[in-house]
Amino acid sequence: MEIPYEVKPRRDTGLYNAKLGVWLFLASEVMLFGGLFSAYVFLRTGIQDGVDNPWPWGLNVHKGFVWLGFLNTLVLIASSVGVVFAWVALKERNWRKYQIYMYFVVACAVVFMCVKTVEYNSKLNKHHGIKLVDNSVMEGTILEKTDRIRFEGNRAVFGLQGALPAFLKDISDEDFPAFTATVQFKDDEDPQVTEISSESQFKKWFHQNRRTASKKLTAERRRYRAEMEEFGKAAPVSLNTSATVVASEPFQVNAKPTKVVGHSDSSVNYRDGSKVEGKLISDDVKFVMHEVDLQLVLPQKQRDSIIWDVINDESAKQQFFAKQQKHYEEMRDYYEARGETIPEKMLRGHMLNLQTIDHEDHGDHEEHHGEAPHKSEAKHSAGGGHGDHSYITVPRDKIKFMGNHGPRYGNYYALYFTMTALHGLHVVGGALVLLFFTVFGKKLYLKNPEHLANRVEVGGLFWHFVDLIWIFLFPLMYLL
Repeated sequence: MEIPYEVKPRRDTGLYNAKLGVWLFLASEVMLFGGLFSAYVFLRTGIQDGVDNPWPWGLNVHKGFVWLGFLNTLVLIASSVGVVFAWVALKERNWRKYQIYMYFVVACAVVFMCVKTVEYNSKLNKHHGIKLVDNSVMEGTILEKTDRIRFEGNRAVFGLQGALPAFLKDISDEDFPAFTATVQFKDDEDPQVTEISSESQFKKWFHQNRRTASKKLTAERRRYRAEMEEFGKAAPVSLNTSATVVASEPFQVNAKPTKVVGHSDSSVNYRDGSKVEGKLISDDVKFVMHEVDLQLVLPQKQRDSIIWDVINDESAKQQFFAKQQKHYEEMRDYYEARGETIPEKMLRGHMLNLQTIDHEDHGDHEEHHGEAPHKSEAKHSAGGGHGDHSYITVPRDKIKFMGNHGPRYGNYYALYFTMTALHGLHVVGGALVLLFFTVFGKKLYLKNPEHLANRVEVGGLFWHFVDLIWIFLFPLMYLL
């Protein structure tokens, strides 16, 4: 039995089944992206100046990547034109020409995703920010993973009821030590001592003892319930489900701050309850500074901000306030010419309080931080262009928050990655469907070329929608 209106359109609506289906699907997609665009608008307009984190300016966030975003816009527009030409080629019954155009469309999708990968890599690995305790912010690059807590451990204590202890992932493969592991579930049992010489052995030992701990805990609970039913009272469930490992020689731990709840000179406490004992090697963060952001610091307190003590560079401080004064005078002249006063929002905004700083190597750095600054060999790609800078050492006790320019860095970045990543998934999905029609569509073309042309038309409608979403995303995220 043939499905009606699979190829031929209905006379009353002029639509065939697949086109009606894709229009309904695109309606749901409009609601999805419409919700995200609405969230962007409400979050941005709901910012309270001087209270909430300021909303970043797209041009300042993306810098040199703006032209790459524009290039991606041209790439998607060209791909949309290519889809139309591919559909026309099918209507003309020219299979070879159709393939050429469709491979061009897929190539455009690959170029688009490659550019996004480069951009994501820059934001996640090369651009970081540090907010200090007085809400002043330094933008730049954290060097050599120094955002991690460098610790030399010799002993660790952890539970056997959860997943593998978090500190295990923070030990480098080259530095994995030989451990003596001890487990004693009850006081009246002899401790079990095991020698462990590799990470694989550690995991095997851990899983075995976790199963043993689970069985013993189940038996204890059954014993407790049975005694309560029979005697009305019972000894409480008591079982030691922790283990201790002692290293034959000290091992290096680079603990991620997001996994740690606290640390001291002699121990690091992880969120999963595991604890590493030893001594702290270094707790400071090496940072290549590019910009200083004082939008959340009151203007009258900016000269006394903690950030200048951390930077310890008088020329950088003077450079910041000289640029600020210059921009203030330009702003004052502009509003005086219009017979207006400068709005409070402008005085607290990025034009005055976010300035690029060229920090240089100064001798007084060594006296202040205990080590001389060095030249960073890291250079930024298309988004940077900052060149070589000397780094500064930021004490962790002065840091309120730090991280890369990923989703955790603020509402703007969370929406940026959500919307652009979701759009990227649509690009990949649409490209795979169009590629499928090209690689495996010859059989359908020989059987019924009009059927394939209808499928390509439906795929093209989705592809035009993907292009349209990016045309809205680009100015919203990159320019405003």
